[in-house]
Amino acid sequence: MIAQVSPSASSEDEPANVLSGSVHGPAIQAGSISGGVQIHWQTSSAPVVPRQLPPATSRFIGRKSELAALDRALDERGPGPGAIYAISGMAGIGKTTLALRWAHGVTDRFPHGHLYVNLRGFDSSGVPVTPGQALKGFIAALGIRPDSIPFELDDQISLYRSLLDGRQVLVILDNALSTDQVRPLLPGSPTCMAIVTSRNKLGALVAEHGAIPLAMKLMGRREGINLLVRYLNSERVKNERSAAATLVELCGRLPLALSIVGARAAIYNWSLESLADDLRSERDRLYALDLHDSETTNVTSVFSWSYRSLSPDPARLFGLLGLAPGPEIGLAAVASLADSPLALTRQLLSVLVETNLVSELTRDRYRIHDLLRTFAADQVERDEPAESRREAMRRFLDFLLLAADAADRLITPNRTRIDLPPSADSLPVPVFSTYGEAINWLETEHTGLVESIHHALRHGFDTHAWRLAWTLGVYFDRRGHASDRLHTSEAALRATRRLGDREAEALIRTSIGYAHSRIGHFAEAEEQLFEALAILREVGSEVHEANTLIALAIVHEEQDRYGEAKEHLERALSLHKRHHEPAGQAHALENLGWCHAHLGEYPAALATCNAALKLFQDLNDHDGEADTLDSLGYTYAELGQHEQALTHYEAALILWRDMGNRYDEADVLTRIGDSHSASGDQEAAREAWQQALSIFEELVQPDAELLRTKLAR
Repeated sequence: MIAQVSPSASSEDEPANVLSGSVHGPAIQAGSISGGVQIHWQTSSAPVVPRQLPPATSRFIGRKSELAALDRALDERGPGPGAIYAISGMAGIGKTTLALRWAHGVTDRFPHGHLYVNLRGFDSSGVPVTPGQALKGFIAALGIRPDSIPFELDDQISLYRSLLDGRQVLVILDNALSTDQVRPLLPGSPTCMAIVTSRNKLGALVAEHGAIPLAMKLMGRREGINLLVRYLNSERVKNERSAAATLVELCGRLPLALSIVGARAAIYNWSLESLADDLRSERDRLYALDLHDSETTNVTSVFSWSYRSLSPDPARLFGLLGLAPGPEIGLAAVASLADSPLALTRQLLSVLVETNLVSELTRDRYRIHDLLRTFAADQVERDEPAESRREAMRRFLDFLLLAADAADRLITPNRTRIDLPPSADSLPVPVFSTYGEAINWLETEHTGLVESIHHALRHGFDTHAWRLAWTLGVYFDRRGHASDRLHTSEAALRATRRLGDREAEALIRTSIGYAHSRIGHFAEAEEQLFEALAILREVGSEVHEANTLIALAIVHEEQDRYGEAKEHLERALSLHKRHHEPAGQAHALENLGWCHAHLGEYPAALATCNAALKLFQDLNDHDGEADTLDSLGYTYAELGQHEQALTHYEAALILWRDMGNRYDEADVLTRIGDSHSASGDQEAAREAWQQALSIFEELVQPDAELLRTKLAR
């Protein structure tokens, strides 16, 4: 009797198992020809049916689509080489778990046995199993005496495939490092099937051998909660449903992390809320995801196996990604972090994508899992000098600020500007040629930009924090992101006060005032704007004072305090004229015309608005032009000239839609509905109001309540 075991199963997805592979076969002489050499081997005395599958976990959840895909591959096998499935995904996502669960469910489809080897491609030892080592284990498991196994690798491959020819055997090649490692282990018979799992995508296996790729995704929230139920019980999870949902998100919906949390909760009987508290701190999160008794139940160790497989340049880039906040990042931002050319950065990122340390969402746009980003931050802190880390962060924030300013200059070309850092030639700042390109970049980068302001504040980059918040203010306003403008400006205010920069403090207080007014917090808006005015008068900044007066006038307009608003605007107009600021004059005139109209001073309203309209058109300022057309439309509506009003409203609507200015689009749609209603066209009025309501609800604006009242009537 001969017994040979394959290397023991152990990967990031499944605890280590001791595998048995007793083999029996008839004592016969057999042979094959490989490379012109006759090879002889001897088997033992009974039919050989290897059953090497490690046990499947009892805590398997979901993965219905992945299991169905494997079923289809099995059912649709045709002539030619056996079916090959390449299961890839980041560490801890459940690749081994999936493969073993499916394999145990189809044992009857492989009556001649199952071969399994853990190739240790990402093992803590750093020594992957060689194809020769794996082949010897497989050949012995198929009934060949060890002393009869050929010495040369090519001869081993030939013998292995001869033994599998015509037999229905499932071969699982787990935790593979590369296509080269698994290529010699692929069965050649169409009656067999191979499943390969790897943290790498194994593109060559797909291209050269027709493997079917299966990229595993993170668990859904419901699946994550159900996994916790498997470790605890449904009643306990139900009683702490909110904490359970929080844990799923803090674990990044990664099965390994959730399994560790579930095990800790079960072993120590800790509440889910206390476990969530442990995970809320990014610095402590990886320590909390460790059962301290095995490397396979330690998230840091599991991630480190992938990290250690990298060559120095991709490894350094991966660490630098830990410095950048936000779930996504563009190629140019990564190049700024690394201070490397775009082409080289793309090559290094492709290595990280191949190893599933980073995901490529679209061309040149990447995502790094929350836990991996925390791990990367730990690595860069350990491996990169403090001064080098700070310089990388400065380059990254310089890039964001200069890119945001480039976008802002296109969407608000006549805005009063602030000083920015000098543009370094090495920074790949984008160039925007259209309004749409600028808005699309800001929308794409939105979450990262917001988080970068808070990140800059936390790490002492106070000048970057307030400048970036101020630069993004108009964009936030145009797209209806009032809460983002408020929160980022409040963070920026702390930065300006730490810097002791009084003018910057006043600019940020003005931005906070704008944000409060959009949300309907008029008292808070006035408080901030009056404080800003006092500071600006103290430092003698008259142009910024004039802009803040316009902001204060708008707050008063929104409270029907048009007399007070008119006084502020007349002062602002005077200051802008003194400093020869045509854009400022235009904004003051447009708002002054709005006040005249609400005060019943219609000739003055028309004259003032028409003067503003000419200035805006000369400046090519489409947003200001739309504002003025809206004011003219309102004036004509008050005069009962609804045809003229609708002409001006609809012209403003076209401009705002072209610019993606959602708030003002809804605002003018409300007035279009009002004019239709006053003209007796209730159907057109309802349609316009409904469109406006949908936008205000989407933007979570208090204006929605007024629209509901109009529609109800």
